[in-house]
Amino acid sequence: MNANHKSIKMKYFLLSISLIIFLSCESPQKESPNDLTKEIISVVYMSINNKSDSQIDDFSYYYQKQMKALEPDVLSWRFFKSGSEKITLIERYKNEGAILNHIKNVSPQGVMEEDFVKFMDHFVVDSLTYYGDLTNDFKKTIESFGMKTIYSTNIAGFSK
Repeated sequence: MNANHKSIKMKYFLLSISLIIFLSCESPQKESPNDLTKEIISVVYMSINNKSDSQIDDFSYYYQKQMKALEPDVLSWRFFKSGSEKITLIERYKNEGAILNHIKNVSPQGVMEEDFVKFMDHFVVDSLTYYGDLTNDFKKTIESFGMKTIYSTNIAGFSK
């Protein structure tokens, strides 16, 4: 084999490798149908912690903006007034890992540590309800916080 032929084969080889890498990086990653069933919904029942309605409204608006900006795998984050001195927070997560990421973010040295201190200054968590299929390890993590928690497993459904 002459040097020119080896050079042409090497160029084709490098071109092929480059094309494979380019296509694998640029192709959109499609979720499998099973990925959509991994969504977890969390409902947090809370009491207002000695704050005015305007303080709660302002902080809730601020906090949901932080969640939207800092946690891409949170699908939805909504505060609702649910009676006198009561707030219901409904959170939708892409999967269990997204909740664990949120826990990491609000923990000491997390990107939302200071925001979470303010959150706990505004609200007292009365109980949590999780809807979706969660691992026993996840449940042990949540139970370590000492909050009343209910788990409801998925039977059937979809998200878009």
